[in-house]
Amino acid sequence: MPKTQEKESQVPKSFYITTLGCPKNTVDSMSMHKSLLNEGLLPASEPEASDFHLINTCTFIQDATKETIQTILDSVEIKKSTNQKLVVVGCFAERAGKEISEDIPEVDLHFGTGKYDRAGELLRKAFPLDFKDVKEFNEDILERLSLSKGIENYSKPYSYVKISDGCNRGCSFCIIPNLRGKFKDAPEAEVLEQVRKAIQAGSKEICLVSQDTVFYGKDTDKLLDLIRNIASLPDLSLLRLLYLYPDKKTERLLELYKELPVIAPYLESPLQHVSKSVLKSMNRTGEYSYFRDLFLKARELRPELEIRTSFILGFPGETASDVDEILRFVEEVKPEKVNLFPYSPQEGTKGFDLPGKLKDKEISKRVNLVRDAYLAVLKEIHQNRIGKTYPAIVDEVGEEGSIVRRFQDAPEIDEVVFVENKNLRVGQFGSVRVDSFFELDMSGTWI
Repeated sequence: MPKTQEKESQVPKSFYITTLGCPKNTVDSMSMHKSLLNEGLLPASEPEASDFHLINTCTFIQDATKETIQTILDSVEIKKSTNQKLVVVGCFAERAGKEISEDIPEVDLHFGTGKYDRAGELLRKAFPLDFKDVKEFNEDILERLSLSKGIENYSKPYSYVKISDGCNRGCSFCIIPNLRGKFKDAPEAEVLEQVRKAIQAGSKEICLVSQDTVFYGKDTDKLLDLIRNIASLPDLSLLRLLYLYPDKKTERLLELYKELPVIAPYLESPLQHVSKSVLKSMNRTGEYSYFRDLFLKARELRPELEIRTSFILGFPGETASDVDEILRFVEEVKPEKVNLFPYSPQEGTKGFDLPGKLKDKEISKRVNLVRDAYLAVLKEIHQNRIGKTYPAIVDEVGEEGSIVRRFQDAPEIDEVVFVENKNLRVGQFGSVRVDSFFELDMSGTWI
């Protein structure tokens, strides 16, 4: 065999992971990334350059499912001009594995949730001829690539750390328990190790994620203890808590916002609705006055805190009066960030067969009505921000300036501030003055 051919045969295969959906999927992709490195594979810079293209899918709502299917079909086109193996992973694969096998034969392998940390093993078993047992790569690949470009290296100034998986709530609109199973929290030692690893690799901000963060430890103080222990770690600059179900546990958690300044002044608590009758039909707790008082308490404990919540419009049986309650809530409480979802019927959920379904046109009308009310509130909020200075972190630096983010804004999902300063560095902490605003984002000056 010619030497050049022998050398080429010894080069490890490469992989690329496309991640769809929420930050929780990003954490799962990180787990896959590590597993693939452990098997001796190398990360590629783009899907077209990879031997294995893994798509970590989402199917939470219809739009997410459509995006997943389109991404798979686009990847099939990429595969046609290569010898690439296409692998579909995660929630959509868990839910529609049979359909993938029957309708998209170009997909070479699919596996569902709960197997992310075994991705390398599963690929090796499925494609044994595509793996090279090159010891010099396998022995030190994790050490050499831990800070390389790619998802494993925490190349952005923030990192997501998942503290649990699954959910026990049983919301009648949600398919997640069917796909992820019952709630299971991660051992505290494992969570702390992930946080330490992220900080060591350069992350300034840690975002704790899960399907149901406040359910960690159930009725114990386990979550409070975990947060205190994370907050005490050296070199942690900012700790952000995400996905806080609006209940008594969140009330208790709010005390930590006052106790621990390292916690970001940011409360993400998805209400989904404020009408008691709709919430009951959704199999959720709470109602208008409880949610209002919860948010007011948060602002009293941390006056600089901003709130992010979400609402589902058009749930079966929802009336115009129920929508009016949301409108009144938005105008009274003035949450700084509101995410709106048209109800998306999911087969396999309790809500799928409920009577009182609304037409898509009517649901869209209700979404737009609430969006207009929120944007009017947001304009007022923006106007009050002008001239104020906020602690901030630099997320990106480009030729035309930098993108910075106030501590009140979560990465990737909330607004940012554009500054005409290209001499900053990613991960730098400082202050930004808000000078003007667009519909959502802002522009300002780095102080």
